Amino acid sequence: MAGDRVLIIDDDPDVREALRLILEPKGYRVTLCASGPEGRAAAQEQTPDVILLDIMLSTVSEGFHIAYDFRKDESLAQVPIIMISSIGDSVGIEFAGEIGSDYMPADVFLAKPLEAATVLRAIREVLEKAHPDLKLLQQGGE
Repeated sequence: MAGDRVLIIDDDPDVREALRLILEPKGYRVTLCASGPEGRAAAQEQTPDVILLDIMLSTVSEGFHIAYDFRKDESLAQVPIIMISSIGDSVGIEFAGEIGSDYMPADVFLAKPLEAATVLRAIREVLEKAHPDLKLLQQGGE
């Protein structure tokens, strides 16, 4: 939804820039972070409305650890997390099937390479789920 804050944590500058180019024209306010510590600090400084988080940062599983930390943090626990990665291709695991389990502390998993329409749809869906009252307002209060 226009004006929502999106925190992107990904060590690949091309992915960060591509996501920025997809989201900003749609009215999202984007914060880009290249590392886990930078992303944690940004989330603490200003609570985002949604987080796009790469799994493989400085280690192959750092994104999971960051997501677990966010889920334990009272101020961030309810912020939707969209995990993004190509790790499924590397290890042969279908992470999307793990959503909702203790193993996958995210609301959605998107496999790289990312498609603009898929990213926008995922963000819209997690925001609508997190804020159903806003969806009603956008639909005219039905």
